[in-house]
Amino acid sequence: MKAKKSLGQNFLQDEGVINSIVKIIHPQVAEKIIEIGPGQGAITQYLQASGANLQLIELDTDLIPLLQQQFGQCDNVVIHHMDALKLKLEEGPYKVVGNLPYNISSPLLINMLYQFKQIKQMVFMLQKEVVQRICAEPGQKLFGRLSVMMQHRFDCSSHLDIPPTAFIPEPKVDSQIVQLIPKEKPTEVPLKNLELLVKQAFAMRRKTIRNNLKKIITDEQLQQAGIDPGQRPETINVSQYEQLAIMFKQDAD
Repeated sequence: MKAKKSLGQNFLQDEGVINSIVKIIHPQVAEKIIEIGPGQGAITQYLQASGANLQLIELDTDLIPLLQQQFGQCDNVVIHHMDALKLKLEEGPYKVVGNLPYNISSPLLINMLYQFKQIKQMVFMLQKEVVQRICAEPGQKLFGRLSVMMQHRFDCSSHLDIPPTAFIPEPKVDSQIVQLIPKEKPTEVPLKNLELLVKQAFAMRRKTIRNNLKKIITDEQLQQAGIDPGQRPETINVSQYEQLAIMFKQDAD
């Protein structure tokens, strides 16, 4: 089946890469797994064979009959024809896995973040630069909004560089696996406040944190969080952003 550019499809076909991804996912009998974008079932077949309780989320109408033909008779597989951005997790926790289309990766990650209580672990294949952004440390060029938001709730690690030749058709970028494991004791911060604050903080990266947050955070509050008001937003760590979000909430109240 021909991949659809409009849906950002690139079908994984390298068996070595597929096996490596399955090892990272480490599916277990009877555990709940959601696979987003199963495509032609390259990874799905191994997840199904593990005995996990598997739910497939696929948007492409043309792929649904193919998935039903392969997995429709399997007692441990349920196929959902739907947009992954509308996915609501219930009765978890789940492992959420998949080869995410590049055009929806950031909004889908944020959507999953808001449902972190239903998540046991996430393993996604993404554009390599997106994975590097998620895992970036303060002071690095790629450290930004996505870094802070995902590292607030998850321990983030990158695995397995995947070249374009592993796919049909070949994408123009390298891919990588990101593994996201919920933190045991995350700092309690209202996510909406943190998201608003971080979005504002990185709105203009060349400006200082004082200038970017001047409408919602004072110099005194910055200093209370151990931040020099003249710092750039990418030099401030996740814990400090969490402190600012708590202060921001108190002001909002």
